[in-house]
Formats: sequence, structure tokens, C-alpha cells
Amino acid sequence: MPTVPTRDLDLMRSRVTSLSKLLNLIVPIPDDWVEEGATTPSSEDDGQLPCKKCEKYDTLIGAWRKALKWTDGLDSSLSVMLASIVSVKSVGDQLWIKIIGPAACGKSTLCEAVSVNRKYVLAKSTIRGFHSGWREGGGGEEGEDSSLVAQLYNKTLVTKDGDTLLQSPNLGQILAEARDLYDSTSRTHYRNAMSKDYSGVRMTWLLCGTSSLRSIDESELGERFLDCVIMDGIDDELEEEVLWRVVNRAERNMSVEADGSPEKNYEPELAEAMMLTGGYVGWLRENSVDVLSKIKASEAVLRRCTRLGKFVAFMRARPSTRQDETAEREFAARLVSQHIRLAKCLAAVMNRSTVDEEVMRRVLKVCLDTSRGQTLDIVHVLYEGGDEEGTEPRALSLYTSQTESQTRGLLRFLKRIEVVETFKGKSRSKGMANRARWRLTSKVKELYGQVYEV
Repeated sequence: MPTVPTRDLDLMRSRVTSLSKLLNLIVPIPDDWVEEGATTPSSEDDGQLPCKKCEKYDTLIGAWRKALKWTDGLDSSLSVMLASIVSVKSVGDQLWIKIIGPAACGKSTLCEAVSVNRKYVLAKSTIRGFHSGWREGGGGEEGEDSSLVAQLYNKTLVTKDGDTLLQSPNLGQILAEARDLYDSTSRTHYRNAMSKDYSGVRMTWLLCGTSSLRSIDESELGERFLDCVIMDGIDDELEEEVLWRVVNRAERNMSVEADGSPEKNYEPELAEAMMLTGGYVGWLRENSVDVLSKIKASEAVLRRCTRLGKFVAFMRARPSTRQDETAEREFAARLVSQHIRLAKCLAAVMNRSTVDEEVMRRVLKVCLDTSRGQTLDIVHVLYEGGDEEGTEPRALSLYTSQTESQTRGLLRFLKRIEVVETFKGKSRSKGMANRARWRLTSKVKELYGQVYEV
């Protein structure tokens, strides 16, 4: 065994002695330096709510009913958000959802609740893009990838205030990168010799905001999102009930001081519901393969999802803002795939073994929410008008609150994609010329009846 030189031993003894003296100087900080009742978040929880075990949807909803004035819109929206999350690793078209509703209707609360589970959810308030030409610590293939894509593998991206996205100067680039990423593969190249090919990126996106989010409609380029509306309109009775709960909660909380712990940032009932939501997200993701494989969908359900997907393809079609040579709608394959995936994932979220009527009610709601707009308004009027009478553009413009010129332009587009057609109506007065009137084509009328089951 080799011997250690005497000089090295003396140096080691000297360092040990110095270290011992230094350790003796360490003492706890004085009590008067710490504010009474204050706690410092640990590095492990980082000031965030922890997840709490939850395996039943009814248990989760029971907690939410204690925390908030729980409405059918909030229930449907939370189940659709969870369906998007549980679908992440399932092969096929991804479920990207826009959660839409007026300000202060509960969107942000639901987003924060699912974001409690940081293992499967990535919450970002602002987005500058999905790709980055910068690597920490070096160029080329060295260093840490700074792209948002690198953080999104097998996760759900949650943007709780999507309206800020509309203010982004590079909104078009962000949406283009998102459409590219939707197919789980994305490739990019930068002029600084940086390039990166991403493949197998399974992720979903929950984009929440007000109705202003409808302005980013890209149906011409193949819209990837389905819509879910929390609240159709503000009901006076519901608003009064919610306001009374809010004012009492605000008055009661004035006597409570935040002490730095994550639980004290929320009321006990709300904190409980959010922690259970985080736990339920974890349970769904960890058991998604087993749960989804056991859910059965009948042939009737499959055919209904086919009708719903095709209906959305017609209803969200709009005239092109880039060219006027051709008029076309999107092919419905992606939409059909999204609707059947949504149905089975909702069944998994609600602990159902089959896609039943309640599940399909929620799928229909998403279908109709996604279809909202001037096209659907016109189709409603024409369906009620019938084939014999038809409707004139002037009456349609009054119903849609558009000018007659704008309505005629949209009708011409809808005629080219075979949603509507013109015919000569019977003159109601002798000597008056028959005027061209509008009605639905037979196939869209049949499709409308199948969707609304009339």
C-alpha cells in the first residue's frame, strides 16, 4: 500500500481543522428574523399545490360542487379538458381544445386545477413560438435544447389566457408551427446553422379564452382545435347566486393572511378540489391504456360521430381570405377521428364502460360549439324556412346581423360547397316577378336532421 507524503498529511489535517472551525460558526437564524406564522416553500413543491389521490369522477365532481357554484357548462368543460389529457399517448389525431367563455366564468380556475399535476401538464401563460434556434451551453447538437417542443413530449400544454396570444406579433408563425406539430412530427432550420427534427411528439393543447379566440379560425388551412363553450350567455339568476357566494367569500377571506404555503392561496374547499383534480389527471394518464382499451362504442355511436364530424366540416367553412379562384371546405376525416376519440376519452374520464347517451350529449355539445358562426345561423333559418318557401337574403341578413351584401357573398360561397341552392319561389302577388330564394341542399338538410335528431 503506497504511503502518503508527510507534507500532504499536514495539509489535510490543516484543512480538516479549518473546516471544523467554520462549521462551529454555523448557528440557527434568530427567531425574531422570521415573521410569525410564515413558511418557506420547499424546493420539492416549489410553492405549488400537491396532487391528492383520486380515482373516481364522481368524487372529483363532489369536491367541485363544494368549492364553486358548479354548472353544467363547467362540468362539461372539465370533462372535455380531462379527455384531451387522457388522449395524449393514444395513437391517432390529437385532441386540441379551445375552452371559450366570458371573463370570470371559471376558465382560469379549471386550468390551474389540471396544472396542479406538473408531471403530465405544462402550463404556459405566454408563447413566443414552439421552436428555438438557441441551445444552452453550446451550438450544433451540443447543449440543452431551448425549444418549447422539447418540454412537451407526452404532456398537455395549458394556456389559461389565450387572448394574450392574439396580441403576439408573430401569431401567424405560432399557429403555423402548431399545425406542423399536430402530426407529432416537426422539422425546422435556422440561419445560424441550427436545425432540429422532432418526431413522436405526443401532446395536446388546451387553449382557454373569450370568444375573441374565434378570430384565429384557420379552417381554410385545416383547423386543429375543437371548441367547448363554458357559458352560452349570462343568466341573471345564476349570476346573482354566484355574486352572493363571491361577496361572502371575499368578505370572509379578508381576515385570512397568506403565509406562503400553497394551500393558503385558495379557500380550503377550492384547494381540495384542485388537488384532487391533479391526482385524477395522474390516475387517468397512468391507467389510460388499460381504461381506454375496455371502452366499447356501438356501430350507432360510430355512425353518429361520422355525421358530427362531417357537419362541423360544412359549418365552419368560410370564404378564403387568400384567394378567390376556388371555394372548398375541409375534408372531414380529421374531424370524424377527433369526435370518436373524444367520445371514448370522455367515457374513460367519466368511468363509463361504454359510450352512452350522457357521453354523446357532451360530444354533441362540442360539435355544436365548434360549428358556431354565421354559416350555422344561416342553416338554422333555411332549415326552418322549408323547401317550398325558401328565404330571401334580406331576411337572412337581419337574422345574422350582417349587411345584405355580406350575406349574399357568404351565400354564394355556401352554394359553391353545396350547402345551399337557389330556386324560383312562387310569386305571392299577380304581376310580380318571381325572385330567387335560397334553401338547403338535400344532403345538408338530411345531415342537419341527423345531428339535431329531428
